[in-house]
Amino acid sequence: MLDLNASDAHVARAVVLPLDCSRKQLKHLLTLSGESETPFGERLDEYCVEALKGTGSPDDPPVVEFIHEIATFAALAAVRVEFADPLPGTHHYEQFPEHSSERRMMTRPLRKHPGLSRFTRDIRDHYVYNVLYAFQNLLPEALQREIVAVLFAPDAEWKASTSKRPARTYYFENESLSTLHSRYASRVTQCEGGYELPFTEVTARTFIEPVDGRMYLPSPDLDDLPPFSRRGDTLSIPTEVVCVRLANYAWHGWYRLVSLAYQTLSDSDIQRYVEITPHVRETIRDHLDMRRPNRSFVPYYGSASQNPLVDPNSRDTISRPDKRLVTVADTLRASSTLDFGEPILLPELFDEICEFFPSPARPSNDVTAKQTLENALEGAIDDRFGTAEMIASYEIPEPVPTPFVSRIKTSPWKQYRYELAMLTRESLTIPGSRHISPFLPESLQPSTSSEYAASKQHTEQAAVSMPRYDATRVMSVQPLVDPSEIEELSAHEILFLTRVGLAMERRIGTYSLTESMASFRDTPDGSELDIDVAQLDERGYLTRPKTPRTYYSVPWKVRKRLGIPNISHDGWGERAPSEGTLHRVGIDLLSLLVASRPDVDRVVRYCDIWRLQSTACWDAISHLEKKRLDVVGFSQGDPTVIGEVETKTGGKAGTQGTMEKLHSFPDQVDRYFVVPNGKHLPAILSRLSETEHFDVEVSRRKKDGYRPAEVRGALADSGAIGQVFDELLTYRNIRSRLPDKSGVSEYSGCIVGAI
Repeated sequence: MLDLNASDAHVARAVVLPLDCSRKQLKHLLTLSGESETPFGERLDEYCVEALKGTGSPDDPPVVEFIHEIATFAALAAVRVEFADPLPGTHHYEQFPEHSSERRMMTRPLRKHPGLSRFTRDIRDHYVYNVLYAFQNLLPEALQREIVAVLFAPDAEWKASTSKRPARTYYFENESLSTLHSRYASRVTQCEGGYELPFTEVTARTFIEPVDGRMYLPSPDLDDLPPFSRRGDTLSIPTEVVCVRLANYAWHGWYRLVSLAYQTLSDSDIQRYVEITPHVRETIRDHLDMRRPNRSFVPYYGSASQNPLVDPNSRDTISRPDKRLVTVADTLRASSTLDFGEPILLPELFDEICEFFPSPARPSNDVTAKQTLENALEGAIDDRFGTAEMIASYEIPEPVPTPFVSRIKTSPWKQYRYELAMLTRESLTIPGSRHISPFLPESLQPSTSSEYAASKQHTEQAAVSMPRYDATRVMSVQPLVDPSEIEELSAHEILFLTRVGLAMERRIGTYSLTESMASFRDTPDGSELDIDVAQLDERGYLTRPKTPRTYYSVPWKVRKRLGIPNISHDGWGERAPSEGTLHRVGIDLLSLLVASRPDVDRVVRYCDIWRLQSTACWDAISHLEKKRLDVVGFSQGDPTVIGEVETKTGGKAGTQGTMEKLHSFPDQVDRYFVVPNGKHLPAILSRLSETEHFDVEVSRRKKDGYRPAEVRGALADSGAIGQVFDELLTYRNIRSRLPDKSGVSEYSGCIVGAI
């Protein structure tokens, strides 16, 4: 197994062949550093600026001091550039109203662009060029021969490969690296102009597929790529052919490295890289302030719209995506039925947009009307947006695939490595001629397989639909701010409050609000954090809902100081950041209950009602189009059940609005009204006492609560149950109906977002 601390040769293998290393090995690679007289930030800044020029080639030496930086700088630079924020504070930004769409799209504009911007693609290609240079100029001959054998004549990898766990040459347990090196390097002989391989080692893996046509390689025209040659019992492989295979491999390797960096770096890590590379900010800002928007974004999802609140004579030259067109592109990235580059009817596209819920990492979806959609498409600046004459249909250009995605089971870079492994079992009929084409039949080329295409689609769907968690589990949560910045709280108190705040925003991967927060006071070693919950409550840093299970709630202003963003996208969170933990718990419990119904195939929390325009119930609820429902369960696109959650802390207008929403839905839709327990019913009913069907007599029990069963009876007699809603549930009622833990994952899969 590779030991990256052992020698530069070990590191070079991981740098050049990252698809043949384990995740653990690559995580180690990304942490490597070296002693240098030049500060790290200055070196990373120089690397980024050089890469962003977009003028490199395999003939240019890498702008690095250590060989590991060819990979680590490429990954860090990509993440740093993706999160670049060069426009706030400039005149271009300040001329727009404070909460305008223009300002929002000028904030981290490259991050909002679908797929990869031109800048990130330049960094990708720069890594490919650096790998080609390193292979040809920095590695000893024996290591070059080993790498050629890995690329063209490995062991029979197909025997140990699956699509989820493709073969990794350098992830082994039963063989030393020196033995592997000797075996692989002996298969290949270096000769003038290339390498020789015995015909006994030749399989379909020895043949290549074309490289991306936009990438400069030593052979500028693939039609002129030198062929393989017969030399007795050996096959001669020209260096140019080796570079084409290595370029394709490195292209996918960069995606894997960047994906790993994105998944492991915290927001504070990314911000630190942004701050220590000031010249990157200037470089990107200068590029964005050019009259040719396609220089920055290809395709360009910008629109020629005009904000009526801005002086029409003002100078606005900044390239940035249009929020509506971003939603269009993200909708197609998430869709399993619509395709880029194919004509799509306007009504069909709008219906798909109504069903698209972007993750909190993407711009929110507020294309609430067909006219809004049509205006955006008609105003698209990029001529790649095609419109068909006589009918209202549009073709949407496809973005460049992205590595910025949460960890998933399949991806193009993993599938590519699997396809390479499977080529080792394929034999080809090799012509008897002296010169042999180096190209695989198209049917065998890795990037043409249906599985490869499916992995691309799956990755793009995940990029727009999956959240970026701040921690995988409660015990791995780290503060998002420097504890010294909040002097009145101890480090343990900040950690505890961060755990609660992230749990409230559903940003901990394996934690669900349906579970207790009792373990939040524990540490990984089994001891407890040094905190006093009662004092935190008295000081206003949290509240403790009175429920059988342990829960805490951190006020919005405290969460904001802790660096925890409010998730307000519909499908993911409430508009108002004041929503407490108890209400959020009810929504997640109800979502699971609805998901467990056999007549439900999709569940949406915090669902904006405008999304129901194409459903059968729209005529009855169209007057509520600006409202939001707590939970909606769908069956084949139509609502079959809705639910609203109320607690005693709500207001009169809000509770009455809840009843209006429930009452408006037609009889074929089941309507749940949910409260935490009987203690909340007196306050809720008092807010409804002037509403028809709710002026009922109910006897109090001890501790100032009502018996839920008695309230159900009274509301059934008054007609509220049956006319306004169909069932009154408490959290205990819901928990008693939920499937056991083994069945929860089965049902939670149909819920938009993660719980």
